[in-house]
Amino acid sequence: MNRIWLYLVLIIIGGCSAISSNPNLNSVLAGSTCPEKPASTLESKDVKPVSLNTSGTTTQSNQNLDPDKSLGYTFEAQSGQKLSYKPTNGVCIWIFTQDLTLVNHTNFPKSEEYAATLPKSGKYTIQVAAPKGSTSFNLEMSLGTLQTSAIPAVRASPQTTSNNTPNSPSSNTNSSALTQQQASQVIQNWLDAKKRLFAPPYEEQLAANFTIGERYIKTTGAIKWLRDNNAYYDYKIAKVDSSNNLSVSSDQAQIDVNISEDLVLYVNNQVDSSVTTNGVKTTAYRFFLKLDAGTWKIENVENL
Repeated sequence: MNRIWLYLVLIIIGGCSAISSNPNLNSVLAGSTCPEKPASTLESKDVKPVSLNTSGTTTQSNQNLDPDKSLGYTFEAQSGQKLSYKPTNGVCIWIFTQDLTLVNHTNFPKSEEYAATLPKSGKYTIQVAAPKGSTSFNLEMSLGTLQTSAIPAVRASPQTTSNNTPNSPSSNTNSSALTQQQASQVIQNWLDAKKRLFAPPYEEQLAANFTIGERYIKTTGAIKWLRDNNAYYDYKIAKVDSSNNLSVSSDQAQIDVNISEDLVLYVNNQVDSSVTTNGVKTTAYRFFLKLDAGTWKIENVENL
């Protein structure tokens, strides 16, 4: 097997369904409504961390948006907090949890105030795109009420209901509280994220939400290779089957898991049979986790 394919197999564990790329954002956003999910790629260089609090308003002023481009903002919040936001020009806005659940999005790109109840503790991403053409916008944000005025109505989508059930715990927890089930969920969240990492639109900025250190470097390297070679992974199945041998020490942990995956690698729209699994394949791995600002992330992975 060619070395480059072996490299990709080792660094891309688990996977995702392919997402069709749509480079023409204007054709998608033309009209009076914003789509439920963004059509443009959010590049890591266009994502900015912001600090939001409950007693003030953070404003991003005179931000320019070009066609086919999105801007993003990441922030930390606690479960149950209310995010208030107001774009001063009509732009489309989507809000995602760390595990890629859509919390809220603007329906009509109007210059008015919106609010959404945040379902879990952790990092959130706000993605902004222009409905048509180029535009300059201001965006006011707060984890309370905007200082400029009160919000008259909540425009939250149904996804604002918390999905934190015993079967899907949050990956944000301190080391003493990390359980085997939670550690498994950290890995499953990573597998789910690959639906947007290793297929168009290759949302590279998400890698920092789930990986750190060596795994982050390998992940971004894999994305670059896929982009440069007109390639992507289509995962029919990617799930954690079982886990055991959890070990936690301070801000580090390791756990052994069995992952089942059914994947196809496409290069120039042709199936690469040397990497494609041709059915479900279950493999044992050892994941090394690291606690980073209250969030468990994948630092390294080994085959068992």
